[in-house]
Amino acid sequence: MRSKILYTACSIIALLVMLTIFFSIRPEGFLRRNEPPVTQAEVDAAGAAVSFTGQKAGADIPRVTGAEDFMAQYPFSQFTVEPVNAIPTGVYELARWEISTDVVGHRTRNYSQATTNALWAMTGYNEYYIIEFPDGTHALALFDRGLAADLAKGKPVTLPICARAGVNTYAKPYLQSVCAEYGADTGNVVYAFDDGWYKEHSGQILLIRLAVCAGIIVAVAVLWTFGGDLVKRRLKGNA
Repeated sequence: MRSKILYTACSIIALLVMLTIFFSIRPEGFLRRNEPPVTQAEVDAAGAAVSFTGQKAGADIPRVTGAEDFMAQYPFSQFTVEPVNAIPTGVYELARWEISTDVVGHRTRNYSQATTNALWAMTGYNEYYIIEFPDGTHALALFDRGLAADLAKGKPVTLPICARAGVNTYAKPYLQSVCAEYGADTGNVVYAFDDGWYKEHSGQILLIRLAVCAGIIVAVAVLWTFGGDLVKRRLKGNA
């Protein structure tokens, strides 16, 4: 009985570990590594109707250096930010390229538009950050967590091309206190995701995640098999 409980507990732990690994894999950087930066000349030639949001920002893309400058941007303006810090808020919104409903079997599952549950947020949510501009002011921002990790390590970061977007209505109540603390506006966010790219490559991202997890499972199984045999041989040799 005790061994059965232990086996069940180990199985649950192993499943949680694999799920954590699965949702932590971020192949976007690898898939987009060869994309050239977008220049201001390309933005000007394309016109206001074309959005480059989420694409790599060239050296001549305008840099927004403060909250006042950010709030002065039009929704169709395309700019970038070189933040000096990014503070996680613990508030997550459903990724804007995701669909809020999913059919599983004969049932329709509805996903929350916003959450503060970090585990649930791994399934397709993006975290709001409070970024600090070079002039010391702050704003809400949505961008890849890998860039936030680089900022936490003290690395210089230039965000992809950004747009001034609205904040998810369902996330606003969760964000009020942290925005008040840093003097950030609760209605506007520095948005730096390429929704179209993520929607188009969602299947490829899923396959890469599955392949990596499968590789880890195979490697662990091989190590377990050969490691167990090695231990048995040593025990026999010492006997």
